[in-house]
Amino acid sequence: MLTAAAPLAKLKTAGVYGLPSPPDSPMLLTKAAVDAVEVTAEMEAEARRLSSAEAVSWERFKQLVDAKNLKPLGRSYAMQVTYEQHKIQMLREYGSIANYLINYALAEFIAETKTDGFDAGAALAVGDFMFRANDFPYHLCDNVEHWVLWCKKRLVPGFEAPAAAVEAIEQRFGRDVQWRYFVNPVHRQSVPQLSHAHVFIKRT
Repeated sequence: MLTAAAPLAKLKTAGVYGLPSPPDSPMLLTKAAVDAVEVTAEMEAEARRLSSAEAVSWERFKQLVDAKNLKPLGRSYAMQVTYEQHKIQMLREYGSIANYLINYALAEFIAETKTDGFDAGAALAVGDFMFRANDFPYHLCDNVEHWVLWCKKRLVPGFEAPAAAVEAIEQRFGRDVQWRYFVNPVHRQSVPQLSHAHVFIKRT
């Protein structure tokens, strides 16, 4: 297990695991390391429980999000198994999900975060956000992109994007795309210490 954060620049190696993401937020676990994690019966059972059997269309996805119903959404079984492998390898190498994100994957971004910024009443600005492609996206079809929008200040759980987030989305993807946004309730967040939203993009 690593005990001190290595310089981020030295961790930007080729062949890292996951979807293409901004260079300032790399995945640090290699695909070979993740694939080497043995898939147990317990992991398979968890993947079956959490996964979505069929890919959800964009139109159906919009209906679900607009109705504030996230229960039918999930990763594919294969993606969920890979996610379970990734979690185990991440814990082996970094000790916790929070440690992995705070001290490694998002180190430069988190370093700029002010402790008192995690306040629901704090004003948001476009510069408070950073996009990262979700390495383990939901099981969607129609070429829908699943992004994680990290924020330096506390985002309120729910389905309404604050004005600064809307501006950040439009700056990144343009105004001619369709999109949906939500912040999971705290009890459903894998790392509640770090504020983030899920953003889904459908390009025309």
